[in-house]
Amino acid sequence: MTPEVVLIEQPAIDFDRLLTIANQALGYSPARGTDAARRELSQSERFVSILAAIEDEAAGVGLSPRVLGFIQFGVVLVADTADLLDIVLAGGMPTIAAPTVRPGISLAFMAGTMSQWRDAVITGTETGGNVRAFYCKCLTLFERLGLADVWSEYKRTPQADLFLLERK
Repeated sequence: MTPEVVLIEQPAIDFDRLLTIANQALGYSPARGTDAARRELSQSERFVSILAAIEDEAAGVGLSPRVLGFIQFGVVLVADTADLLDIVLAGGMPTIAAPTVRPGISLAFMAGTMSQWRDAVITGTETGGNVRAFYCKCLTLFERLGLADVWSEYKRTPQADLFLLERK
């Protein structure tokens, strides 16, 4: 069975409170860049851009590796019990799992920071089989959130219906 994955946990940021405090404390709006962006940013993409601008007023909109540890994501996954251990080991993140009513199939929840997910996707796509399938699906989920730049120094090499991330 090819593992299935659904993103169920992502940051919920109180931008009004964050920006009010930051504006008062810093004397400038760290949201200047995100407010002027030419495209709609996801909440996660906006948050990490604002964090980077808090640290460095001149920071551009985008992902800074320094702030990826400040946002967390969690997924629920369904996979063959035999594949689950390899998926979890490749991820290196906290996970809980339980067998389902279908023999040989497990349900699990895995959560980690964007830094952890970045490393897990790189490691997971270097493996084979259903582990690669799972982490390719995860990368696709993050791309939909506007977080593709996390892997900008990697290129995709097609591998059947999946892909391998390789450093450029």
